[in-house]
Amino acid sequence: MPPAPSALLLVAEPHQALRDPLAVVIRAYDAAIGACEAFDERGARQALGLLRAALALDTPASCGFDALYAWCEGAVGRRDFLGAAQRLRGLRDAWERATAPEPGELSRMRPVGLLC
Repeated sequence: MPPAPSALLLVAEPHQALRDPLAVVIRAYDAAIGACEAFDERGARQALGLLRAALALDTPASCGFDALYAWCEGAVGRRDFLGAAQRLRGLRDAWERATAPEPGELSRMRPVGLLC
């Protein structure tokens, strides 16, 4: 089974990251999910490490994401690749939905207060 793309390949085009940073995050999720579905522990850990390294850990939300990624790393360590893939796919799909809300969806969203 081929290894998952390296972290360097995920951001091989720095100008793309500047134009569309969310696309880079989506690709990192895709790499992590693909590695998990291929039962590739090394690739999954590499992609999860990239996602964790991207966090600033200066807000409750970023700490929550870090905890989710840590759970996924633990699941991979326990050979629960599909459990990790399932949670990562849920996060990935939520980010994708957030970038392209359906018509009228924005009017149904509740405003979120400031965290700080």
